[in-house]
Amino acid sequence: MLYLYDKILLYVKYLLVVQVVAYFCSLVIKGVNQMSNIEFNVLISKDVSMMSDLLCKRQTKQGEYFPFLNNDFLNKQSLEDHLTTLFLKHNIIGIKATHLGQLVGYIFGEVIISNRIGRAIWVPYEGMAILEDQPSKLLRILYSKVSDLWIKHGCFNHNFLIPMATNVYYEAFVNLSFAIEQVYGVMDVHAYQPFKESEDVSIRIANKKDREVLKNMSSILSHYQNLSPVYIPAFPEVIENIKHAFERLVDEEDVLVLLAQTDNQDCGFLEYEKIEPSLMNPDNSIELCTAGVLDSYMSKGVGKKLMNEGNEIIKKMGYNYIVTDWRITNLASSSFWPKCGFNPIAYKMVRQIDPNNAWANFDNPRIHVKTFG
Repeated sequence: MLYLYDKILLYVKYLLVVQVVAYFCSLVIKGVNQMSNIEFNVLISKDVSMMSDLLCKRQTKQGEYFPFLNNDFLNKQSLEDHLTTLFLKHNIIGIKATHLGQLVGYIFGEVIISNRIGRAIWVPYEGMAILEDQPSKLLRILYSKVSDLWIKHGCFNHNFLIPMATNVYYEAFVNLSFAIEQVYGVMDVHAYQPFKESEDVSIRIANKKDREVLKNMSSILSHYQNLSPVYIPAFPEVIENIKHAFERLVDEEDVLVLLAQTDNQDCGFLEYEKIEPSLMNPDNSIELCTAGVLDSYMSKGVGKKLMNEGNEIIKKMGYNYIVTDWRITNLASSSFWPKCGFNPIAYKMVRQIDPNNAWANFDNPRIHVKTFG
């Protein structure tokens, strides 16, 4: 009797395995059929209406994971107007994927000129979307097609803002050899957990008498990010421009700068700026743009006191969220901002293509392939 029971149990397990295998095979076949019927073409401004529909669906899914992204900007008309403006005012190069006339995915990027990386492609947060039922492979195919156009325009540095609510976009670009460079995070000011403060640190709001103080502090972040393991070049002309920009912060109406002082020495700062509504910014949010603490005052509670005081001020001003971003290779920032309560919602991911591909390719008649046989 026991032997018969074991045989029945084994047979049931066999049937379950067969059904599971059949199910996954059907998914694979379905995916192959879907991909085989997809057409790829260059994006044009007339595609904006379909793009806004698809982007709205993508962002609604993001809002299920990050409710604060269900903002006033998330509606078809706002997205359509925004995308139209991008196509009209910027040098946009993109590719769309359609299935039986329906838009199922797209990627577009803007050609930018950087003094550090030269000609490059910037793919904004709204610069790509695929239907929820499409595999991440579609993003990889879209990139393979659009990157060929970018290379022909002399753009070998490709920068993407990757939405992080689901793993689909991140997985696709990791498998395309992209690497995380920058993290974008959001913090709820009402959920903030204050740090234990140092009584030796005092905080004040900067005023026009603090121009020289701000000028002296302007290079804190640049200096730190020039060091290992970040290695951002410190171009003299850029550093000089940053100094002048910091001096003018106290003249800006939509800017708030907090200064930290201990032992009569100014030793750190936080700078907040009012921001425009966008797909990435929660309603009623403000941006923490820059921050820094003098090296000799690190790990002495200066940054924590700045954050405690800053959060209280921002809360009294009526804001609900603070947004910021940081270099993932900046060890201090990568440790401190998550401790403050900033949750990553997007990554900037980068891939640098070897510029030799501009000439070292099989379209070059000087490259001959010797065949045998």
